[in-house]
Amino acid sequence: MLTNIVLSDIVLSGIVVVGILQMAWFSVMLLRRGAPASVIQQAIPPFLTIWVLMWPVYVDVRWLGMGLLALLTLTVLALMLKSPFWLHLRIAWDAQMPTIKEDMHPRITLLPQLHLLIAIFIAGAWFQAIPEFGFGLGLCLCVAFPAAYWADRFSRRYGFLVLKFPAHPEQTLAGHLVLMVACTILLCWSLHVYHGTDWQLLFIAALIASAAASVARALVPGQWNGPAAMISVGLVMWAL
Repeated sequence: MLTNIVLSDIVLSGIVVVGILQMAWFSVMLLRRGAPASVIQQAIPPFLTIWVLMWPVYVDVRWLGMGLLALLTLTVLALMLKSPFWLHLRIAWDAQMPTIKEDMHPRITLLPQLHLLIAIFIAGAWFQAIPEFGFGLGLCLCVAFPAAYWADRFSRRYGFLVLKFPAHPEQTLAGHLVLMVACTILLCWSLHVYHGTDWQLLFIAALIASAAASVARALVPGQWNGPAAMISVGLVMWAL
């Protein structure tokens, strides 16, 4: 029995690591075919949703560290290595390097991917402490935040209301509404999965937590709004 339990976690971790390696390869191939780095970066969290949906299947949640280690390893290699593949991966994951130049030397900067890694680590820590909270947080990070980004992009294109927050002047009312609706649904579903609780009883608490995510996304500068949202939403759910 113990062997089967350990084996299942090992197999899951192997699938996750292979998937993350494929994600890096896809990022480079998309960049070489002209996809903007910002679009590639926004495609990464939805790709990781597959991994987050596996979280409840783990017997020993410490095996989540294998996925985090794979992401961290790729980020460090993209920072340090100078071969074309790793340079292109760095460009794909760093909005400050928008073009491909084979002879350029990588600059040592903090990639946006590190902020995502920190946010996932926080969600994973919540999952180890309170699984139903961490599972919902991971889904919010990988689904709701990218959905809000695309809602913002669509809204700006068609002239809808731009909120012009000092830290994020590009965010729109539609983006924040999409974020709150998606977070509310995902948090309710996560609690329902673990406890079978009626969604109507969870709605108010999830809506308040979603508002905390919206505030963190609007007020915390740069890519740090993702980790800040994971902390604030988790604390609000815990308090409620």
